[in-house]
Amino acid sequence: MPVIERPDFTRRSYIPPGIKLILLAAVILGFILRSCWLEKREDYYDIDEIVLTDQTHSSVDVLFVVTNKTRMTREEPFLIKVYTTRGDLIASRLTNVELPPRSRRRYRKMVEKWERPLLEGEELSHATIEIYKPSILGR
Repeated sequence: MPVIERPDFTRRSYIPPGIKLILLAAVILGFILRSCWLEKREDYYDIDEIVLTDQTHSSVDVLFVVTNKTRMTREEPFLIKVYTTRGDLIASRLTNVELPPRSRRRYRKMVEKWERPLLEGEELSHATIEIYKPSILGR
């Protein structure tokens, strides 16, 4: 019967400090490029003509028009926030919208799951839509 020798896994390999420094610089450069791209996205899309329609006791439809100025088909996350006449945030929704290149399209999204019921004499006043910016640190 042949003898099988086990490899020695206790020995650690040495990574030179120069390689560690290059990897650290690459990670920092990646974070900087990502933050620049997230800030620049607002220049590529126009969101306008926001209208609230078909309101029920627990939902409302939000109509809006998005203009894509780029030459790429993109799927972008949008954050929709609905406010009352008192200025309180009543509902919000995160949704993805597929944007064809060089186009201007109307979208309809339903916002449900309100944070609280409407008070006596309170109505929905307006909605805001912005491109969602994910945060690495949770801020």
